[in-house]
Amino acid sequence: MWHSLAIGLLGLAMSAPPATPAPAEPLIPVPEGCSPAEPAHVVFVGEVIDRDYRTIRFEIQSVRAGDTAPFAFDGDEIDIRYGLDAQYLDDGESYLVSATVHPDLGLLTSKVTEPIEHFGGDEVIGVSETDVDCPVLEQPTRTLHLDGTPVEADLLEPFFGAKPRLLAAVIVPAALVFGAVFLLATFKLSIVGLFNSIFRPRRR
Repeated sequence: MWHSLAIGLLGLAMSAPPATPAPAEPLIPVPEGCSPAEPAHVVFVGEVIDRDYRTIRFEIQSVRAGDTAPFAFDGDEIDIRYGLDAQYLDDGESYLVSATVHPDLGLLTSKVTEPIEHFGGDEVIGVSETDVDCPVLEQPTRTLHLDGTPVEADLLEPFFGAKPRLLAAVIVPAALVFGAVFLLATFKLSIVGLFNSIFRPRRR
């Protein structure tokens, strides 16, 4: 009896589908109520070859992790949406890019600057108040130099870089207004002088 039962269990085990392995746990456990770090879709080294005011086009030099499909085109080119951070990347330079898929736009996005936390953090009642002590996780969606150092992103650099244009935008209109007032004043004085010389009686 035991022999036949063992044979039946062995046959059942051999016919059953293999068990699905449990998903791997993250290196840093995230407590319930905390937002886990979004994994990068692709990590690559690329050279800046084109741009507009919010998107950078890279020529992919090597893929470090993930997959460039279905976003790569022409074999080795890919567009990454940065928004205002696009101004901090230089044409012709190579960077280490970690990008994720934007849930609403369906585009690959990355950042140069660090994300800004909500004002007040967990102390803002009704916004993000929580008693859970969430771990501080490194932002995976970043663009760095090839040695892993952050890209300089001075928020005041565009202001100082545009100083000559700003001065011209202020000085030129002011000079035009001053010139117009001076010409009008000169014209008025000329008309008044001409009127007085013609119609005012001369003293004898």
